[in-house]
Parts: sequence; structure tokens; C-alpha cells
Amino acid sequence: LALYAKKQLVRGKLRVLPQKAGKAFVTSDRGEFVKDILIETTLQQNRALDGDAVFVELLPQEEEEEGIVEVTQVLLNTSISTNDEEKAPVPPTTTWQEDSLQRRLWDPQVAISKLPDGPRQGTLETTIQRKGQVVHVVVPKQLPSELQPADQGFLQRAPHRTIVGRLNRMKRKNGDFFFLQPNNKSLPQFVCPPNVTATKQEEQECLYKAEYVHGSWKEADAKPPCINVQKMGMSCNVEDETQALLVEFDVDHGDFLAPVLKNVDEAVQSGMEMQPNQEFGWRPTPEMYKGRRDFRQERIFTIDPTTAKDLDDALHVKALPDGRVEIGVHIADVSHFVKPGTAVDEEAMRRATTVYLVDRTVPMLPRPLCEIACSLNENVERLAFSCVWRMNMDGSVESPSGKKQDDDVWYGKSVIKSCARLDYATAQNIIDGQVATGEQAHEMDDSSWPTSRRPSGKHTVDEVAADVRLMHKVAQARRRLRFQNGALALNGIKLAFQLEEDGETPMLCAPYPIRDSNRLVEEYMLLANYFVAQRLITHAGGLALLRHHPPPLMDGIEQVVSVAKEGIGFDIDPTSSRSLQASLSRLGRECDDELVMQCVTEMLMTPMKPAEYMAAGSMEPELWRHFALNIPFYTHFTSPIRRYPDVIVHRLLQATLDDDVHTFSMDQAAVQSVSDHCNEKKMASKKAQDRSDRVFLALYLRRKPMKGQLGVVLSVGEKTFSVFVPALGCSVKLFLDEHKDMLTFESYSAKNGERRIRLQRKSSGGWSSIDIKVFTKLSVTCLCKEKPPIDVRLKLEGPWTE
Repeated sequence: LALYAKKQLVRGKLRVLPQKAGKAFVTSDRGEFVKDILIETTLQQNRALDGDAVFVELLPQEEEEEGIVEVTQVLLNTSISTNDEEKAPVPPTTTWQEDSLQRRLWDPQVAISKLPDGPRQGTLETTIQRKGQVVHVVVPKQLPSELQPADQGFLQRAPHRTIVGRLNRMKRKNGDFFFLQPNNKSLPQFVCPPNVTATKQEEQECLYKAEYVHGSWKEADAKPPCINVQKMGMSCNVEDETQALLVEFDVDHGDFLAPVLKNVDEAVQSGMEMQPNQEFGWRPTPEMYKGRRDFRQERIFTIDPTTAKDLDDALHVKALPDGRVEIGVHIADVSHFVKPGTAVDEEAMRRATTVYLVDRTVPMLPRPLCEIACSLNENVERLAFSCVWRMNMDGSVESPSGKKQDDDVWYGKSVIKSCARLDYATAQNIIDGQVATGEQAHEMDDSSWPTSRRPSGKHTVDEVAADVRLMHKVAQARRRLRFQNGALALNGIKLAFQLEEDGETPMLCAPYPIRDSNRLVEEYMLLANYFVAQRLITHAGGLALLRHHPPPLMDGIEQVVSVAKEGIGFDIDPTSSRSLQASLSRLGRECDDELVMQCVTEMLMTPMKPAEYMAAGSMEPELWRHFALNIPFYTHFTSPIRRYPDVIVHRLLQATLDDDVHTFSMDQAAVQSVSDHCNEKKMASKKAQDRSDRVFLALYLRRKPMKGQLGVVLSVGEKTFSVFVPALGCSVKLFLDEHKDMLTFESYSAKNGERRIRLQRKSSGGWSSIDIKVFTKLSVTCLCKEKPPIDVRLKLEGPWTE
């Protein structure tokens, strides 16, 4: 505690580099250090694993220089209290309200000081990179769930972590034994119990899982032990690979069990009805209308992906007599059905988010809620939570009079009836003028606007089309203003797969298109989330559940700046999100090679920190900011069907409207605890989704290898280098040890210290040598890795020829 009070202890998540004896880093959760704390050796990691929450002791700088310290041993079950932690001093500057462009765009009503731009803020003491050693591993909390209910005594069991990987045999005189080699390259090998056996074929082809018990890695052991080693299935098999990734990232939630389903049935029972197609539907009862604003006569519609089933947001727009427009964002009222403390609430909190994989979805809520009662389907009445506001045609929200009007933003429970279910492709056709340009409805091309997606009842296709175009016009103007204001967009390539009828075999693979119709919806969701965050801050104070986005890792950004300068002679200004976006825009104008733009964007994504949920009272107001959006505060309100934090936000927003915040079911500590849990599950969900994409991409390449593909080097190691392949939309590591039959290689440092590798071809004919450095263009073949874990593999063909 004394060390923590003196700020010689730092708390945060351990991130281990995926290398043998890799260095590790910890980002301080108090935000007082601009650079991450460096943990140089595995000894100083003190048996902590990648992803563990740890306390780190800062080393005296003279000892840091020597690089040798005696690691302080602290019992893993020791409890460290952080109730009295000090807040990091933040130097005040101007407020967000004093920025004229911020006022036009967001009209902030909360006076918050604006930190100096960029990732470099801080004193000399906090901008140098400190070194440290782990002194305590925080034992993870266990939440009761349908899979491990509290009455079965799981809480008495030591916390454990599931590891997924393959077996490696180690031969010795008195008998072979096995290590578990994790799929996660940031984890060490785990020692299997003596009774574990496997055939050579199982070693090469099978996936295994095991449990690591927190605190079981003893001081005298070189590697951690694991228990309960079980074979999961075969690598390169879709079902087995998917089950493995669900287990690996702890999103293997299983089916909803009886208490949850019973709770859901009770919540929706009064509105259930049999439809003409003999399927169950749902509609609100007259009792549910009480106290709600009636939007059923408004021209409301949804815009979602073509295959979407859980529609949680709808929109309306109206031109106003004063030249402004009224925008309505209507969100499924999940909190009406999911009450605090119920079985479905506890299970939704445990899951925290819906997980979207290539071939399946692991929902946060049971189907009767997410696809029926809560989904804002067309031509049926639904309960909603609405945010309605007035804004200007130029995309700004500042009142023409300069004074905030009481009715400029309205929040409240509502009832709606969507008139049409548009998808992004149809909305884009409307925006592009390919449909609804004056022709009669029966003359319309069904492929441009399918009949099933057209409005019915009193609303016409021309009216809905006019609304879409008006929304697009305002959204475009607003988007331009946002990027002038410093919003940052680093959009990587997202792959979309088309599967065979078996639902497993990838038939087609192509980049998912981001259209203006996607951006239209995004602009209004961003604004609704911002308005709700502002309401929570002004009326709920420290209880407000916000989503903040910290500045990027300083070292990583500076490395990209250096590489861009050396590789293409381009200057990137990293001092703020505004200057970063301006640099990227300038690069897009000045550089003829679109691929260079893609590569720089890909490199900039690496040092970006993830956005996180937090209770407003747990952090100084200046640190609430959202770096990428360049706004002072933000939250998530618009997707309660698939994100649990949105459910909390809905409940708290209603408490502010009822003037009942003082009796809210959660205190600040509980809001922060749920936020921490949701951050972990959000990251786990993303990793599972990325892994699913990679599995299906590898299986696609197994059937259809891609030869002669362009690849661009993004980073260089000793025996490997990372290659960005635009056709795949991702970076893949190329291993030179796999090419020893065709070339020799030697790594060296250039005059500027940049690492390079010289490749020398063994056979004559064609190319003879290549100097590998950042931005080198290569010709590669994209294949499926032959040994587990399944992944994409690159084979070098030679230099790229235009």
C-alpha cells in the first residue's frame, strides 16, 4: 500500500510480446504514464501470464540501467486494496465548450477542460519509459452463470483459465512427457500431467484444451503446469476449430438453460400471439402503452445488413419549417423485458455481448427477445427508447439562436411501428438514384429494391426514398465537419464469406463493402450516443457509464512516423487525432499508390488502444474523452440487444428522466465492475471473431490457393517479416526458415538503425537477391498452414513486378 500511495506500484493488464522470452508491457489504469511500463524479462514477469491483471513495482532508474534486480516475491493470494489510490494530476487548458467547431458539431453542455493534443502530454517524469517487475497477480473474479451456478459451489474452486493448443512430445530416458503449446503465441508452454498420452498423428493433427489454475505456477518451476488435458477434435475441421476458439476466448456460453428461458417467457408472455403464418409473434398490450410517446404514425424504417435478424435501431427524419430537420433514433427497449437481478439479466451480464462468427452467432439474449419481442421488425408495433433532436442541414447541432432550446433533444420511452426493413444495399441504391426516381412501384427493379423491403400501408416508396436521401445529405455534411474537427477513421479491410449449402465450406471470400448507407446510419448513432452520455453526466454524475478511448501508444505511433519518413519520405503529424487524420488525407491526395495508404493505415491501427467502458466517477473528467471521435465524452445506447452496457445505460437514462437516480440499483463501484467485465468480454469477442475469420480464410485457401498475390512488407524481424496482402485484407507473418530450400538470408541494420534482411536465391534464373525492408513489394502465394493451429501461410515467389 505504501508503494502504491507513492506511485511506485502500477496496476494494469500484462501484454506479452509473441516471441520467445518476449518482453511485456503494462498500461497504467490510472493514466499517469504516457508510455507503458516495460517488463524486460520473464523473471520480472514473475509467473504472470499474458492478459493477467497485475500490480507492477516501478524500478529505481539506476537499477533500470543495470537491468538486474531482485524480484520482489508477493504471494499470489495476497489482497491489495486500491480504495485510496491517488488521481493523476491533469494540467487544465481550455474547455471543449470554448472550441467553436466543437460547439457547432456537438454543442457540449458540460464544462470539461481539454487536455493538450496528442499522445505526448505529461511531464518528463511520465513521458520517459519506466521499467518494472510484477509483484502481484490479481485473481480474476468468477461470475455465477447457467453453466456454473452459485449453488454448485464453483466459487470454492480456485479460479482457472482454459488454454487451447496442441501437444509437443519431449523425449527422455525414463519416458516421454508432453507440453501443451498454446495457440496464443504470447503464452508459454504448459507442462502436462504425466498420464497424458498421444499418438504421433494426434500430435500433428489434433486440438487440445487444458486448465491452468491461477497460483499453481511455483517459484521453482520453469514452466506453468496444466491439468485436465482433453482432446477437442481435429484441426482444419470447421466445427472442431470453432469449438476450440469459443473455448479459448471464453465465449463458449452454451444454450440458454431453463431458468433463463422461463424468465424470458414470463417477460414476453402477455404480448405473444399466433400469426397467420402459424409462427409466434409479439405486440405490446394496451397496458404497455401507458407513459410512452406514440411514434406509430411517423415514417420510421430500419437499415441493417441483409441477413440481420436482431434489428435494434430505427430512424425517422422530418424537415422542419425553420429549415432544420428532426432526427429520431429509436432503440429496442430491452430494459422493459430484462429487469435487474433476474436470471436473464445475470446471464446477459455474464455474456456481455453477442459474438458474431462467420458461420454462427452466439447471442447475448435468447431468441424470443433478440429476434421477436425486441427486434424492430417492419409492420409490427414495438416498444422503444427514443432520442429525438433537431439539427441543421449543414450537419451541425448548435441552435441558430446560439441558445439551447428545451425541446432540441428529447429522450423517452416510446412505441413505434417501422414501415420498411431496408438493407444497406437497397439504401445505397436509393442514394445513388438507381431506384425510386419517379417510376411507379410496379415498374421498379426488384433487385434494386426488393418488394419485401418496400413500405406498406400509408407510406410510399417515394416518401421513404426522399427520407433516405435527406438523411444522407445531412449525414454527409456532418461527416465532413467531424473530420475537420479531428475525428480519426482507420478502417481496415473486413472480409465477408459466402458458404456452401453445408454451412461450413467457404465458397467465396471478398472484402465487405463500406457504403455511404453504412455511414448514414453511423452518423446518427454516434450523435444519439453522445446526447445520452451528456444526459447521464449532467443528471447521474459518477454513475454515468461512459465509453472512453485513450490516446494511442506513443512508441508505436512514433515508429510508424519514422517508417513513413524513411520508407516513402512522408511526414505524419501524430500530435492529435486531428493532425493524424489530416496527415492521412494529405497522403491520399499526394500519393498515387492507394496501396501505400492502406499500409500506413494498417500500421497505425497497431498502436491504437481499444475504447473501454468506465464509470464516470472512476476517472477525472478530462480523461473521459474519446480520442478517435475527438469528443469530450461518449457512451453506448444504440445496441442493447447485443451489448450489455447499453442495457445499463437505458436503465440509468430512465432513472434520470424519473428523477430517481438516488435509488438506482447499482452504485459507482458496481458500474465500474460491470464495465471492467464488459471490456474483457468485448475484447474476447473480437478475438473470437478475428480467429473465426482466419479459420475460414485458411480453409478457403486450402481449397483455392492464391498465387501471384501482391504483398507489402510492414515490419522486419530476424528470421521473419510481416506482409500485408491487400487481397486478404490482413497481415501475415512470412517465416524464412520455411524457405531454406530456395534461399539463404542474413539480417542486418541499415545506417539509420532500421532492421533489414538480405535474401539470396540459391538457384539461377529469375531474381537473384532482395533486400527486405518496410514497404518492399513482393509476389507471394497464399496457402493454408499445414500443421495446427490452422492459419494462413505465405510462400515467397520473388519481387513484385508491376
